[in-house]
Amino acid sequence: MTRRRKIPVFAAALLAAGALAAAAKKPESKEPFFHQFLIPGDPLDDNLLAQEKRVAEDPESAALRNDFGNLLAERRFPKEARAEYRKALELDKTFFLAAYNLGLMEETEGRVDAAISAYREAIDRRRGFPQAHFRLGRLYEKLGRTDDAVDEYAKAIRIDNSLRDPRRNPLVVDSRLMDRASLTNYQRDLARATQKREDEYVDAARFRPLPIERTLDTEEIVEEAGPQTIEAAPRSSGSARPGPTPARGRPAPTRPVRRDTTVRAPAPAPAPAPVQEPAVQRPPMVPQEPTPVPEPESDEPQN
Repeated sequence: MTRRRKIPVFAAALLAAGALAAAAKKPESKEPFFHQFLIPGDPLDDNLLAQEKRVAEDPESAALRNDFGNLLAERRFPKEARAEYRKALELDKTFFLAAYNLGLMEETEGRVDAAISAYREAIDRRRGFPQAHFRLGRLYEKLGRTDDAVDEYAKAIRIDNSLRDPRRNPLVVDSRLMDRASLTNYQRDLARATQKREDEYVDAARFRPLPIERTLDTEEIVEEAGPQTIEAAPRSSGSARPGPTPARGRPAPTRPVRRDTTVRAPAPAPAPAPVQEPAVQRPPMVPQEPTPVPEPESDEPQN
């Protein structure tokens, strides 16, 4: 009797163990984690899924992964966005936008050290990118590294002086070091005024129209054919990216032709034409008879 009662209990234990083993061997779903939080019909979520499909069709494109990371960061999926930025940097060693956008996301997440590292990486890949210099200087200023902050600010406004204008760069109002940065650039600016060509950053003009307060897509920066070509990723028309700058719908700026910056003396202003006074109509001259002159009176008595 005792054995007959123990056998069913033992068999039940074996069945339970088998069920647990089968559950452990069950393959996990390949669907990304963030899919469960997407809302069907939302423009941003639909654009995100469309971009994910483009990445799946061309997984070796650094540009596509950068733009996908931007959408993930905007949708508040920092872990997934960080992975896409890093993958883009691995695919193309000259790609700098992913490092800059990664720095923006890390700064938003409060990871200051990670943001500084990302901005430095962006500068190493493209030293003539003024937005990265300015954002790095801003973090240095918050950390109390005044000399480093002034140095980065000076480089930023030396490349793009419009970053000093609050209408162009709203973040400049938070800085108290722009006057020192301007003094740092004074001698260099004075020397540059006498140069015939501006060779330090030949493509600096391409970055001047770009905003500084948000991430950048590859369609906003299009380079000429060459080893550093950035292929613009297509975007769907239903994107709902917020921001005060309507830069995403406009044509991407092209690489400008080097301008002749030779300093020339201004041409002399033409001499003003003499002012002619209107002719005055005068009456004709009429000859007049001479007026008789009276004879002087004599003092002698008259007879």
